[in-house]
Amino acid sequence: MSNSSPREFDVVVVGAGLSGIAAAHYLQRDCPDRSFVLLEGRDAIGGTWDLFRYPGIRSDSDMFTLGYTFRPWTSDASIAGGEAIRDYIRDTAREEGVLPRIRFGQRVTAASWDSASARWRLAVDAGGEQLHYSCRFLFFSAATTTTSRATNPSGRDARALPAASSTRSTGPRTWTAPASASS
Repeated sequence: MSNSSPREFDVVVVGAGLSGIAAAHYLQRDCPDRSFVLLEGRDAIGGTWDLFRYPGIRSDSDMFTLGYTFRPWTSDASIAGGEAIRDYIRDTAREEGVLPRIRFGQRVTAASWDSASARWRLAVDAGGEQLHYSCRFLFFSAATTTTSRATNPSGRDARALPAASSTRSTGPRTWTAPASASS
């Protein structure tokens, strides 16, 4: 089934991890008259910190710097484990009231700029249903290592991930997600 009617917002945030939740906080606080939504391809908040759960995973940056300025990290552990970071992101999303703005299980598969309407047009896979969104501002907060499932750190299931391209924002762009790797 295909739903071709666009969902129109001022801002679409892609990803509900550390950066996506921060973007939602600032949009609510600083732009209360703007409409926005977070599209999260997975079924959980936390991004990297929810996806990767192997033993010993932790931040390589101190959480006093990496954490939110609007909700400081209060643990004594400067270099925190993945579970503590995941809980911090989830608790922040709940406390900031951004949960209703997150649409889980909605993976952006393509984005293109429409100069005539001055809007981004997004194609989104929502569990096999194709949805369409449009927005004036598109905020990507998905990690460059984002994939539908975690790779095995031992290398037994290693596969090449597409390299992130670093391009200057100088004009219209078209982006298409790589096909999901299958086992």
